[in-house]
Amino acid sequence: MADDKKRQAKRVAAENGVLNPSGMALMGAAPLYLALIPVTSYLTKQDSIIQSLTHALIKVLPGVNAAAITSGRAIPALSALYLFWTFGASGAISAAGQAMGREEGFDNDHPRKHVHSLDGLPLRLRSAHYALMENFPGFALAAALAQVIAPTDAQVVNLLGFHVIAKLLVHYPAYLTNVAVPRTLAHLSATAALINVCWRLAAGN
Repeated sequence: MADDKKRQAKRVAAENGVLNPSGMALMGAAPLYLALIPVTSYLTKQDSIIQSLTHALIKVLPGVNAAAITSGRAIPALSALYLFWTFGASGAISAAGQAMGREEGFDNDHPRKHVHSLDGLPLRLRSAHYALMENFPGFALAAALAQVIAPTDAQVVNLLGFHVIAKLLVHYPAYLTNVAVPRTLAHLSATAALINVCWRLAAGN
């Protein structure tokens, strides 16, 4: 009787596309986004290494200097960098991956027709691009709220900088090189930083 119920449960699961029920365990990662909030707060304190890296990243933009950081223009600067890499640079790299994945090269007449046949590095180039795009709306929301409510709050800027650094300098390269642990940790902590920003703004901290 018990075996019949197990078989029935497996059949129902399979009919719903569930081939490995133990995969549900990954839902347990959800609390990590909250657990990492204090970590991101600690790492992004004033005069931290993250602050120095964020300021250095901002100054990469031509025409943007130290005055932008203290005058409320740091968030637009970070946004410009993130926009360029998410939609410009990684998009071009993704297209190159598609070209590399086909003997015929890139099909500009049907640019997405062959994406499901990609594998290896070409697939990772495309997947890394889409991973950035999936996360960009969260950054855009947090950045917009921060620019309106607290454009000169040093820790809020540092948290947004942490997100950009984690995504562009850790998550993206780790995705391309297929190194799972740094990729996962960067994603979790970068997302936690955005939650932290919105939480701080809501609390008035």
